[in-house]
Amino acid sequence: MEITTPINATCPECRGPLSVVAESSEIRCLVGHTYSPFSLLQSHYEAQERALWSAVVALEEAMQLVDAVEPHCSPASVERLRRQAQTKFQQAKEVRGVLEHLEPFRPEEEH
Repeated sequence: MEITTPINATCPECRGPLSVVAESSEIRCLVGHTYSPFSLLQSHYEAQERALWSAVVALEEAMQLVDAVEPHCSPASVERLRRQAQTKFQQAKEVRGVLEHLEPFRPEEEH
């Protein structure tokens, strides 16, 4: 029987709990996704990037959603919704800024 030690992190692929396999340097989730230490860090970075891009898309599409519901809203509501959508667009720009500085894990200093 394998001995595993749970870690307080989730699988980048399925978000299931991760454990370190005692007899090896593998990290595995309950579903069976298996990582080396570095591949886990790389996969986690990629999951961060995907999540942030998803946030950008969701925030940027706010204006299109307001346009779609506009015919069903009062003029005062539309004005307020447009202001909120503009705020969301600005927030998307901030998340894009985070993405510009998002750094992948590197185990050793590159020269």
